[in-house]
Formats: sequence, C-alpha cells, structure tokens
Amino acid sequence: MKKLEIISAILGDAALPLVGFLFWDWGFYFITLFFLFDLVIRTLFLHKRIGFLPSIILPKAFLLKGIGFVVSEVLILHLLVYFSFNPISFTAEIWSFLSYEELGVAQGILLLPLLFLNEIIRIRNEKKLGTSQNVRFEILKNYQLSGLFRILFWSLLLFLTFLFSISETTLVAILIITLCIQPFWIYRNIS
Repeated sequence: MKKLEIISAILGDAALPLVGFLFWDWGFYFITLFFLFDLVIRTLFLHKRIGFLPSIILPKAFLLKGIGFVVSEVLILHLLVYFSFNPISFTAEIWSFLSYEELGVAQGILLLPLLFLNEIIRIRNEKKLGTSQNVRFEILKNYQLSGLFRILFWSLLLFLTFLFSISETTLVAILIITLCIQPFWIYRNIS
C-alpha cells in the first residue's frame, strides 16, 4: 500500500504540473492554483475523514488546525506570487485557470469535479482496503505536519523574495520538488 500511495501522490500532485509546465506553458501561479484547489478540497473532506475514526477521539482543534493551515498556506502562496510577479491580477488569473481549455474542455468544468471524485475514491479505498484507524490517523497527522512544513518553507521563500528576485522556473522547480518529497513524509510510518 505504501508504494502505491506514494506513486499515486507523485503522479497526481507533481507529474501533471511538471508536464503542464514543460508542454502546456503552465506558469507558477497556474500550478499553484492546481495545488491549492486540491488542498482546499482535501480539507473540505477532513471532517468526513475524522468521522471514519470513531475509536480515536480527536479534539475539535485538530479540524480547526487543519483548516487554519490551509488558509495560511493559501494566503502565503498568494503573497509569494504577488511579490514575485507584481503586477498580477488574481481574478484574471483564476478565471484563466478555470476557463483553460485542453482538448476542447474547460479545465474548471473537468478539474473541480475530478478533485472531489478523487477524494471520495481515496476515502472509499481506505475503507475498502481495511486500512486501520491508527494508520489513517497517522496519515492525517503527517499530512497536517507536512502542511506546517510547507507553510514555513513558503514563508522563507516569501522572505527571500524581498532580498532578491526568484525566477518563475526556480519557483516551479521548488514547488514540484516539494510535491514529490511530501508523500515520502506523509506515508513514512505505513508498512
């Protein structure tokens, strides 16, 4: 299970943005939006995931901390984009992301339902495979810790943008490397 989860996470979270950057002219903010939509949708399902852990009593702070981390990460990444690519129109870029067409289909129409479906399938597979509640809790806990590490890392990059300019290619490479490393941390305790 561990290898499958890591490979699946890398393919879904890092490989597609890399292909988009190399072949479809996706920029840093475009890839960041792809990542953030996925992150927000995962957070929307956090309450449901916690509900599937009846034998583990979690304080409400666990859910609130998860939501707080996502809000912080969204804000910090937007600040990073703003200070790296000033001037930028966020509304125009978000609309461009949602209306981006590949093979004649607008991405927003296809991507957002797929992200919801992906999360539903993930939860169903965990239940179907009989993944123990302790393992699912460890995954949730590790996911929150990786979110904290990402927030600290994005904050450091934001600070560095005040000192010197960081190219878009460098930012894309850093984001994709981060997305490749993250699954190894999240699934490290799973056998």
